[in-house]
Amino acid sequence: MDEFEKEHDTYFSHLIHFEPQVLESLHSPGPVPQNVRVASAAHPQVAERMATVTAIANLPQQQDVDRARYLQALLDIYGMLPVQVASSASAPGTALIAPEREGRILAERLGVMPHHRGWTPQAKRMPLDGGLLVGVDERLPSRTDRLVIVDGVVVSGVTLMAMLQLTARPGASVEIFTCHSTEQGALALARYAERMGVSLTLHVGHVSGILNKKFYAVEPDSPQNVVLGDVGDTVSPVAPAVPPRRKPA
Repeated sequence: MDEFEKEHDTYFSHLIHFEPQVLESLHSPGPVPQNVRVASAAHPQVAERMATVTAIANLPQQQDVDRARYLQALLDIYGMLPVQVASSASAPGTALIAPEREGRILAERLGVMPHHRGWTPQAKRMPLDGGLLVGVDERLPSRTDRLVIVDGVVVSGVTLMAMLQLTARPGASVEIFTCHSTEQGALALARYAERMGVSLTLHVGHVSGILNKKFYAVEPDSPQNVVLGDVGDTVSPVAPAVPPRRKPA
């Protein structure tokens, strides 16, 4: 954990462990519930943007022009979601979370940051005993009854499940906006929210890919190819940098 804190120049004040048997249950196959709303089902242009994202993610070397196209494709997908995040985020009493880095970058580009109740926590997953440990820093809101989360992708779903556990009260209304999700990640979020007694709607551009053993999203027929790669690493060189955050003295 110390190495992750040093790498990301932060201090994890919250640690949440998802054991392998828990992840296996959350990721098990099943029908995608109705509260997972997939934009590409009605807009084939979403899948076209995702094809651009995947192609750029698998380039041997990315130039700034590639990174800019990648970021624009994600923003285009957000624009094709049937519900716009700015509308949901502006509702009275809403807390907004946009995790570093891609969530914060997208929220800024979409015009929903700064926000009077907006937070940009660092949340990193770390392998532990066959499961995943999520470290979250101190930049989180107090418990809330209405929560909107902006993120780039859902892979395993664990970082956003950690956000739900740390911020949503039982019975809270939660909307998650994301460009892409694996089926396993979408199912995990829906199931976790149900276990918490939280009312969740997941607005997602496209659902595709599978989780590999390292919990990365890869193409089923070409597991050597990632679906998106590390979104933060890809877009941050062409997006504003965030100020460093230090461990409290």
